[in-house]
Amino acid sequence: MPPTPAKPRAPQDALPSRLEALLESLTDRHLADRLERVHRAAAVAIDRLGHLSIARYEPTTVESDGSADLALWETMAPAIGDTLVGVNQLVTAIHQQFPPPARATSSGGGWAPPPASSDERLSQEVEAVLHACAERLSKQVSELGQQMRRPEVVSDRWTLMAELQSFRADFRVRIGDLVYLTAAAFEHVRREDVVPGYVHQVGARAALRAAAADLRRSLQGRLERAAKAEAPSRPALARQVTESLAAFITLPASVALRTPQKHHILSLHSRLQDKAGQKELAQDVLPSLVEPFLGFLDEAMEEVTRTWLIVHDRGVWTSCGVKLEQAEMHLGLNSPGAARVLADAVEAAGALYGRSAPFDGFLRKARQEAAEGLDEAGSRGLLERFRERLAALPFS
Repeated sequence: MPPTPAKPRAPQDALPSRLEALLESLTDRHLADRLERVHRAAAVAIDRLGHLSIARYEPTTVESDGSADLALWETMAPAIGDTLVGVNQLVTAIHQQFPPPARATSSGGGWAPPPASSDERLSQEVEAVLHACAERLSKQVSELGQQMRRPEVVSDRWTLMAELQSFRADFRVRIGDLVYLTAAAFEHVRREDVVPGYVHQVGARAALRAAAADLRRSLQGRLERAAKAEAPSRPALARQVTESLAAFITLPASVALRTPQKHHILSLHSRLQDKAGQKELAQDVLPSLVEPFLGFLDEAMEEVTRTWLIVHDRGVWTSCGVKLEQAEMHLGLNSPGAARVLADAVEAAGALYGRSAPFDGFLRKARQEAAEGLDEAGSRGLLERFRERLAALPFS
Protein backbone atom coordinates (compact mmCIF):
# COMPACT_ATOMS: atom_id res chain seq x y z
CA MET A 1 0.00 0.00 0.00
CA PRO A 2 1.58 3.32 -1.01
CA PRO A 3 2.26 5.79 1.82
CA THR A 4 -0.26 8.53 2.42
CA PRO A 5 1.08 11.73 0.89
CA ALA A 6 1.89 14.47 3.37
CA LYS A 7 -0.66 17.23 3.62
CA PRO A 8 0.72 20.28 1.80
CA ARG A 9 1.56 23.18 4.05
CA ALA A 10 -0.59 26.26 3.64
CA PRO A 11 1.04 29.34 2.09
CA GLN A 12 2.84 31.52 4.61
CA ASP A 13 0.45 34.41 4.01
CA ALA A 14 -2.73 32.32 4.28
CA LEU A 15 -5.46 33.97 6.37
CA PRO A 16 -8.16 32.21 8.40
CA SER A 17 -11.43 32.00 6.45
CA ARG A 18 -13.25 34.09 9.06
CA LEU A 19 -10.75 36.92 8.64
CA GLU A 20 -10.98 36.74 4.85
CA ALA A 21 -14.79 36.96 5.06
CA LEU A 22 -14.57 39.96 7.37
CA LEU A 23 -12.21 41.82 5.05
CA GLU A 24 -14.43 41.01 2.08
CA SER A 25 -17.45 42.49 3.88
CA LEU A 26 -15.90 45.91 4.49
CA THR A 27 -17.54 48.65 2.44
CA ASP A 28 -14.37 50.74 2.33
CA ARG A 29 -12.50 48.65 -0.24
CA HIS A 30 -9.39 50.82 -0.15
CA LEU A 31 -9.10 50.24 3.61
CA ALA A 32 -9.88 46.54 3.21
CA ASP A 33 -7.17 46.05 0.58
CA ARG A 34 -4.53 47.82 2.64
CA LEU A 35 -5.53 45.97 5.80
CA GLU A 36 -5.42 42.64 3.97
CA ARG A 37 -1.82 43.31 2.92
CA VAL A 38 -0.88 44.01 6.53
CA HIS A 39 -2.70 40.92 7.75
CA ARG A 40 -0.92 38.76 5.18
CA ALA A 41 2.43 40.21 6.26
CA ALA A 42 1.44 39.42 9.85
CA ALA A 43 0.60 35.84 8.83
CA VAL A 44 4.04 35.46 7.25
CA ALA A 45 5.73 36.83 10.38
CA ILE A 46 3.75 34.51 12.66
CA ASP A 47 4.59 31.57 10.41
CA ARG A 48 8.29 32.44 10.45
CA LEU A 49 8.26 32.69 14.23
CA GLY A 50 6.40 29.43 14.66
CA HIS A 51 7.28 27.10 11.80
CA LEU A 52 11.04 27.38 12.27
CA SER A 53 11.61 25.23 15.34
CA ILE A 54 14.45 26.56 17.46
CA ALA A 55 14.52 23.25 19.37
CA ARG A 56 17.21 21.92 17.03
CA TYR A 57 19.54 24.67 18.23
CA GLU A 58 19.05 23.82 21.91
CA PRO A 59 21.72 22.00 23.92
CA THR A 60 21.10 18.31 24.58
CA THR A 61 22.98 18.26 27.88
CA VAL A 62 22.90 20.42 30.99
CA GLU A 63 26.54 21.40 30.80
CA SER A 64 27.69 24.36 28.73
CA ASP A 65 29.33 23.25 25.50
CA GLY A 66 32.11 25.79 25.93
CA SER A 67 31.54 27.28 22.50
CA ALA A 68 33.41 30.47 21.70
CA ASP A 69 31.28 33.55 21.24
CA LEU A 70 31.78 33.65 17.46
CA ALA A 71 31.02 29.94 16.99
CA LEU A 72 27.83 30.22 19.01
CA TRP A 73 26.73 33.26 17.03
CA GLU A 74 27.32 31.42 13.76
CA THR A 75 25.25 28.48 14.98
CA MET A 76 22.37 30.66 16.09
CA ALA A 77 22.50 33.17 13.22
CA PRO A 78 19.73 31.49 11.12
CA ALA A 79 17.21 31.54 13.97
CA ILE A 80 18.08 35.09 15.01
CA GLY A 81 18.05 36.33 11.42
CA ASP A 82 14.73 34.69 10.60
CA THR A 83 13.21 36.29 13.69
CA LEU A 84 14.37 39.77 12.71
CA VAL A 85 13.44 39.44 9.03
CA GLY A 86 9.88 38.34 9.72
CA VAL A 87 9.14 41.16 12.15
CA ASN A 88 10.89 43.86 10.11
CA GLN A 89 8.94 42.91 6.99
CA LEU A 90 5.68 43.33 8.91
CA VAL A 91 6.74 46.76 10.21
CA THR A 92 7.64 47.77 6.66
CA ALA A 93 4.24 46.60 5.36
CA ILE A 94 2.44 48.63 8.03
CA HIS A 95 4.40 51.78 7.15
CA GLN A 96 3.78 51.26 3.43
CA GLN A 97 0.03 50.71 3.72
CA PHE A 98 -0.62 53.10 6.61
CA PRO A 99 2.09 55.77 6.58
CA PRO A 100 2.57 57.35 10.01
CA PRO A 101 1.20 60.89 10.24
CA ALA A 102 3.75 63.65 9.76
CA ARG A 103 4.83 65.20 13.04
CA ALA A 104 3.61 68.74 13.54
CA THR A 105 6.34 71.36 13.27
CA SER A 106 4.68 73.77 15.67
CA SER A 107 3.97 73.16 19.32
CA GLY A 108 0.25 73.61 18.79
CA GLY A 109 -0.07 70.64 16.45
CA GLY A 110 -2.96 72.19 14.51
CA TRP A 111 -6.62 71.31 14.57
CA ALA A 112 -8.04 68.15 13.02
CA PRO A 113 -11.77 67.75 12.32
CA PRO A 114 -13.58 64.91 14.08
CA PRO A 115 -14.39 61.76 12.07
CA ALA A 116 -17.24 62.38 9.62
CA SER A 117 -18.64 58.85 9.91
CA SER A 118 -18.37 55.65 11.90
CA ASP A 119 -16.35 54.12 9.06
CA GLU A 120 -13.86 56.95 9.27
CA ARG A 121 -13.71 56.59 13.04
CA LEU A 122 -12.97 52.86 12.75
CA SER A 123 -10.36 53.55 10.09
CA GLN A 124 -8.61 55.99 12.41
CA GLU A 125 -8.81 53.46 15.25
CA VAL A 126 -7.22 50.77 13.09
CA GLU A 127 -4.45 53.11 11.98
CA ALA A 128 -3.71 54.09 15.57
CA VAL A 129 -3.43 50.43 16.58
CA LEU A 130 -1.16 49.63 13.63
CA HIS A 131 1.13 52.60 14.25
CA ALA A 132 1.45 51.77 17.96
CA CYS A 133 2.13 48.10 17.23
CA ALA A 134 4.72 48.93 14.57
CA GLU A 135 6.51 51.25 16.97
CA ARG A 136 6.58 48.62 19.72
CA LEU A 137 7.73 45.87 17.37
CA SER A 138 10.56 48.07 16.10
CA LYS A 139 11.60 48.78 19.67
CA GLN A 140 11.59 45.07 20.48
CA VAL A 141 13.73 44.30 17.43
CA SER A 142 16.29 46.78 18.73
CA GLU A 143 16.10 45.25 22.22
CA LEU A 144 16.62 41.76 20.79
CA GLY A 145 19.77 42.89 19.00
CA GLN A 146 21.11 44.39 22.22
CA GLN A 147 20.26 41.31 24.30
CA MET A 148 21.88 38.94 21.82
CA ARG A 149 25.19 40.82 22.22
CA ARG A 150 25.37 40.80 26.00
CA PRO A 151 28.41 38.72 27.11
CA GLU A 152 26.41 36.73 29.67
CA VAL A 153 23.92 35.78 26.95
CA VAL A 154 26.11 35.05 23.95
CA SER A 155 28.61 32.98 25.95
CA ASP A 156 26.02 30.49 27.23
CA ARG A 157 23.82 28.51 24.87
CA TRP A 158 21.03 27.90 27.40
CA THR A 159 20.77 31.59 28.28
CA LEU A 160 20.84 32.61 24.62
CA MET A 161 18.14 30.09 23.72
CA ALA A 162 15.92 31.25 26.59
CA GLU A 163 16.25 34.89 25.53
CA LEU A 164 15.58 34.13 21.87
CA GLN A 165 12.57 31.94 22.62
CA SER A 166 11.13 34.60 24.94
CA PHE A 167 11.45 37.30 22.27
CA ARG A 168 9.96 35.07 19.56
CA ALA A 169 6.99 34.16 21.76
CA ASP A 170 6.39 37.81 22.66
CA PHE A 171 6.59 38.82 18.99
CA ARG A 172 3.93 36.25 18.10
CA VAL A 173 1.62 37.46 20.86
CA ARG A 174 1.98 41.11 19.86
CA ILE A 175 1.45 40.36 16.18
CA GLY A 176 -1.59 38.26 17.05
CA ASP A 177 -2.95 41.17 19.10
CA LEU A 178 -2.46 43.43 16.08
CA VAL A 179 -4.55 41.18 13.84
CA TYR A 180 -7.19 40.57 16.50
CA LEU A 181 -7.73 44.23 17.40
CA THR A 182 -7.85 45.43 13.80
CA ALA A 183 -10.41 42.73 12.97
CA ALA A 184 -12.50 43.19 16.13
CA ALA A 185 -12.88 46.89 15.31
CA PHE A 186 -15.39 45.92 12.61
CA GLU A 187 -17.14 42.82 13.93
CA HIS A 188 -17.36 40.67 17.04
CA VAL A 189 -14.80 37.93 16.40
CA ARG A 190 -12.94 35.34 18.44
CA ARG A 191 -9.17 35.42 18.51
CA GLU A 192 -8.93 31.79 17.39
CA ASP A 193 -11.04 32.56 14.31
CA VAL A 194 -8.96 35.44 12.93
CA VAL A 195 -5.37 35.22 14.22
CA PRO A 196 -3.19 33.13 11.86
CA GLY A 197 -1.67 30.12 13.58
CA TYR A 198 -3.48 30.69 16.88
CA VAL A 199 -5.47 27.44 16.73
CA HIS A 200 -2.24 25.53 16.15
CA GLN A 201 -0.56 27.24 19.12
CA VAL A 202 -3.46 26.37 21.42
CA GLY A 203 -3.54 22.79 20.15
CA ALA A 204 0.17 22.43 20.82
CA ARG A 205 -0.31 23.53 24.44
CA ALA A 206 -3.23 21.14 24.91
CA ALA A 207 -1.05 18.31 23.57
CA LEU A 208 1.78 19.34 25.90
CA ARG A 209 -0.55 19.31 28.92
CA ALA A 210 -1.82 15.84 27.99
CA ALA A 211 1.73 14.50 27.56
CA ALA A 212 2.75 16.01 30.90
CA ALA A 213 -0.21 14.31 32.59
CA ASP A 214 0.91 10.94 31.24
CA LEU A 215 4.50 11.65 32.36
CA ARG A 216 3.29 12.54 35.84
CA ARG A 217 1.26 9.34 36.07
CA SER A 218 4.25 7.29 34.93
CA LEU A 219 6.65 8.89 37.43
CA GLN A 220 4.18 8.57 40.28
CA GLY A 221 3.87 4.87 39.52
CA ARG A 222 7.65 4.48 39.62
CA LEU A 223 7.78 6.20 43.01
CA GLU A 224 5.12 3.86 44.40
CA ARG A 225 7.07 0.83 43.19
CA ALA A 226 10.34 2.25 44.54
CA ALA A 227 8.77 2.61 48.00
CA LYS A 228 8.09 -1.14 48.06
CA ALA A 229 11.31 -2.25 46.33
CA GLU A 230 14.57 -3.37 47.91
CA ALA A 231 17.65 -1.15 47.63
CA PRO A 232 19.30 -3.22 44.81
CA SER A 233 16.13 -2.92 42.68
CA ARG A 234 15.83 0.85 42.87
CA PRO A 235 18.57 1.76 40.34
CA ALA A 236 16.52 -0.01 37.66
CA LEU A 237 13.53 2.16 38.60
CA ALA A 238 15.74 5.26 38.39
CA ARG A 239 16.74 4.13 34.89
CA GLN A 240 13.06 3.77 33.95
CA VAL A 241 12.42 7.33 35.14
CA THR A 242 15.28 8.62 32.96
CA GLU A 243 13.77 6.76 30.00
CA SER A 244 10.37 8.37 30.65
CA LEU A 245 11.96 11.83 30.81
CA ALA A 246 13.94 11.22 27.62
CA ALA A 247 10.82 10.04 25.81
CA PHE A 248 8.85 13.08 26.99
CA ILE A 249 11.47 15.61 25.91
CA THR A 250 11.56 14.12 22.39
CA LEU A 251 7.77 14.17 21.87
CA PRO A 252 6.49 16.70 19.30
CA ALA A 253 4.42 18.23 22.10
CA SER A 254 7.57 19.17 24.02
CA VAL A 255 8.37 21.85 21.40
CA ALA A 256 5.85 24.00 23.30
CA LEU A 257 7.99 23.82 26.46
CA ARG A 258 9.95 26.92 27.36
CA THR A 259 13.73 26.55 27.21
CA PRO A 260 14.26 26.90 31.01
CA GLN A 261 11.72 24.11 31.51
CA LYS A 262 13.65 21.82 29.13
CA HIS A 263 16.82 22.70 31.03
CA HIS A 264 15.13 21.66 34.27
CA ILE A 265 14.08 18.30 32.78
CA LEU A 266 17.54 17.57 31.39
CA SER A 267 19.07 18.48 34.74
CA LEU A 268 16.89 15.90 36.51
CA HIS A 269 17.67 13.38 33.76
CA SER A 270 21.40 13.86 34.32
CA ARG A 271 21.15 13.40 38.09
CA LEU A 272 19.01 10.29 37.73
CA GLN A 273 21.46 8.76 35.26
CA ASP A 274 24.12 8.96 37.97
CA LYS A 275 21.81 7.21 40.44
CA ALA A 276 20.82 4.54 37.90
CA GLY A 277 24.47 3.52 37.59
CA GLN A 278 24.81 2.68 41.27
CA LYS A 279 24.43 -0.83 42.69
CA GLU A 280 21.68 0.17 45.12
CA LEU A 281 19.76 3.21 46.28
CA ALA A 282 18.37 4.25 49.63
CA GLN A 283 14.61 4.56 49.92
CA ASP A 284 14.61 8.37 49.98
CA VAL A 285 16.80 8.96 46.89
CA LEU A 286 14.16 8.77 44.15
CA PRO A 287 11.47 10.67 46.10
CA SER A 288 13.96 13.46 46.91
CA LEU A 289 14.59 13.97 43.18
CA VAL A 290 11.26 13.14 41.56
CA GLU A 291 8.73 14.65 43.98
CA PRO A 292 10.06 18.24 43.60
CA PHE A 293 10.00 17.70 39.83
CA LEU A 294 6.35 16.67 39.99
CA GLY A 295 5.62 19.94 41.77
CA PHE A 296 7.54 21.82 39.08
CA LEU A 297 5.61 19.96 36.36
CA ASP A 298 2.27 20.82 37.98
CA GLU A 299 3.19 24.50 38.19
CA ALA A 300 4.37 24.54 34.57
CA MET A 301 1.13 23.00 33.30
CA GLU A 302 -0.98 25.31 35.46
CA GLU A 303 0.81 28.20 33.74
CA VAL A 304 0.08 26.66 30.33
CA THR A 305 -3.60 26.29 31.22
CA ARG A 306 -3.87 29.79 32.65
CA THR A 307 -2.03 31.46 29.76
CA TRP A 308 -3.31 29.51 26.77
CA LEU A 309 -6.16 27.14 27.52
CA ILE A 310 -8.86 28.82 29.62
CA VAL A 311 -11.02 29.79 26.63
CA HIS A 312 -10.14 26.53 24.85
CA ASP A 313 -11.20 24.44 27.85
CA ARG A 314 -14.48 26.25 28.28
CA GLY A 315 -15.25 25.70 24.61
CA VAL A 316 -14.54 21.97 24.89
CA TRP A 317 -16.57 21.82 28.12
CA THR A 318 -19.55 23.46 26.40
CA SER A 319 -19.25 21.20 23.35
CA CYS A 320 -19.25 18.10 25.56
CA GLY A 321 -22.31 19.36 27.43
CA VAL A 322 -24.18 19.77 24.15
CA LYS A 323 -23.28 16.22 23.11
CA LEU A 324 -24.47 14.84 26.44
CA GLU A 325 -27.82 16.58 25.93
CA GLN A 326 -28.07 14.91 22.53
CA ALA A 327 -27.22 11.52 24.05
CA GLU A 328 -30.00 11.94 26.63
CA MET A 329 -32.48 12.74 23.84
CA HIS A 330 -31.42 9.62 21.95
CA LEU A 331 -31.88 7.50 25.08
CA GLY A 332 -35.36 8.95 25.57
CA LEU A 333 -36.24 7.77 22.07
CA ASN A 334 -34.53 4.37 22.47
CA SER A 335 -32.24 5.42 19.63
CA PRO A 336 -28.89 3.65 19.06
CA GLY A 337 -27.44 7.11 18.38
CA ALA A 338 -26.78 7.52 22.11
CA ALA A 339 -23.70 5.30 21.97
CA ARG A 340 -22.31 7.15 18.96
CA VAL A 341 -22.82 10.59 20.48
CA LEU A 342 -21.29 9.51 23.79
CA ALA A 343 -18.25 8.14 21.96
CA ASP A 344 -17.96 11.49 20.15
CA ALA A 345 -18.17 13.31 23.48
CA VAL A 346 -15.44 11.13 24.98
CA GLU A 347 -13.20 11.84 21.99
CA ALA A 348 -13.86 15.59 22.22
CA ALA A 349 -13.15 15.57 25.95
CA GLY A 350 -9.66 14.29 25.20
CA ALA A 351 -8.69 17.94 24.63
CA LEU A 352 -9.22 18.45 28.38
CA TYR A 353 -6.83 15.66 29.36
CA GLY A 354 -4.36 16.95 31.92
CA ARG A 355 -6.71 19.57 33.35
CA SER A 356 -7.74 17.45 36.33
CA ALA A 357 -6.42 14.09 37.60
CA PRO A 358 -9.91 12.76 38.54
CA PHE A 359 -11.25 13.71 35.10
CA ASP A 360 -8.23 12.07 33.45
CA GLY A 361 -8.99 8.83 35.28
CA PHE A 362 -12.63 8.98 34.21
CA LEU A 363 -11.62 9.69 30.62
CA ARG A 364 -9.26 6.70 30.40
CA LYS A 365 -12.02 4.38 31.58
CA ALA A 366 -14.64 6.04 29.36
CA ARG A 367 -12.44 5.55 26.29
CA GLN A 368 -12.23 1.84 27.05
CA GLU A 369 -15.99 1.56 27.55
CA ALA A 370 -16.72 3.39 24.30
CA ALA A 371 -14.23 1.23 22.39
CA GLU A 372 -15.83 -1.97 23.71
CA GLY A 373 -19.33 -0.79 22.72
CA LEU A 374 -22.14 0.69 24.80
CA ASP A 375 -25.54 -0.87 25.32
CA GLU A 376 -28.44 1.13 26.77
CA ALA A 377 -27.49 0.51 30.40
CA GLY A 378 -23.85 1.32 29.71
CA SER A 379 -24.81 4.51 27.88
CA ARG A 380 -26.98 5.69 30.77
CA GLY A 381 -24.25 4.98 33.29
CA LEU A 382 -21.57 6.72 31.24
CA LEU A 383 -23.84 9.71 30.64
CA GLU A 384 -24.45 10.16 34.38
CA ARG A 385 -20.75 9.87 35.30
CA PHE A 386 -19.73 12.12 32.42
CA ARG A 387 -22.02 14.90 33.64
CA GLU A 388 -20.72 14.59 37.18
CA ARG A 389 -17.10 14.80 36.07
CA LEU A 390 -17.74 17.76 33.75
CA ALA A 391 -19.49 19.64 36.55
CA ALA A 392 -16.54 19.00 38.89
CA LEU A 393 -13.87 20.39 36.56
CA PRO A 394 -11.94 23.26 38.20
CA PHE A 395 -12.67 26.33 36.11
CA SER A 396 -11.31 29.53 37.63
